[in-house]
Amino acid sequence: MAVHSVEAVIQNSMAAEAAVAWYQSRLGFVCSASDVLTGPELAALFQWPESTSLQRWILRLGEETLQIWGWPAGACAPYPDSWGGNDRWFQHICLVSDNLTAQVEAMAPDRLGVISSAPQTLPDWNPAAAGIQAFKFKDPDGHPLELLQFPADKGDPRWHQAQVPSGQPKGMDHSAISIANTDSSLAFYRDVLGFALKGQGVNSGIEQDRMDGLPQTRVAITAIGPSAGAMGIEFLNYQSPPGGRDRQQPLWSDLCDRKLLLKSFNLRALHQQLLADQASNHCSALVAIDPALLGAPMAFTVRDPDGHGLIVMGDL
Repeated sequence: MAVHSVEAVIQNSMAAEAAVAWYQSRLGFVCSASDVLTGPELAALFQWPESTSLQRWILRLGEETLQIWGWPAGACAPYPDSWGGNDRWFQHICLVSDNLTAQVEAMAPDRLGVISSAPQTLPDWNPAAAGIQAFKFKDPDGHPLELLQFPADKGDPRWHQAQVPSGQPKGMDHSAISIANTDSSLAFYRDVLGFALKGQGVNSGIEQDRMDGLPQTRVAITAIGPSAGAMGIEFLNYQSPPGGRDRQQPLWSDLCDRKLLLKSFNLRALHQQLLADQASNHCSALVAIDPALLGAPMAFTVRDPDGHGLIVMGDL
């Protein structure tokens, strides 16, 4: 298998210290390290000036890692106006709680941007999702997040273990990305990157409308995951409402540019396969880096069919 695990989610921030404090105080993340990112190897990976210098914070929640990259004020292009979950720059992190309602109430004083009108319980007619409770909202930077509570018969067994105070998220189950075409995304993630298909279904109805903040919602959901590690990816292919927008000229510094850090055991072969289609996926050169930067001595960057950013690292 080409990709072994999802090692981290990375997101940009223009008020990083405040964001780090919020993720720790409200969601229970623990900051394990902070450092500065700079140097020619990062310029080669992300096509930014060599003079670029970013502060990075590494946060842990359960078994998963979130990196927050702090940019100077005005350096990140903001989220587009009036965006929704069917726009192809949409990418949320799903956090699992055992008392979703209590966690939503705890965050109410923050007056964050909400996507869902209220916590929703998915209906019994949809057996793949029946009984799941969900709520979507935005963090202080505007990045979308989802809180999920699994019923006893669904979800990884670790989500049903009492590891943290009731309501506080236990970890990140997946990162969900809005896509234009499921077959094209499977051809990339499954057939090239080697992810395994975990499940598929279609969500619709008033509960989905209220959860997504969209009218007449019908979304085909596909769950995929690598061979190791707990975190996976979900495709959100909105069949309705129409009008979801493609991402134009994505930059690694865009505020909406959430990135997944992937680990591969056959990095050179995977890079050569992706480099053959560099014009469509913006594949970078294979770059030698300090292992402390990303966790391995070699890395490259690439974008999926909808412009979502991936950093792939490992040994040759």
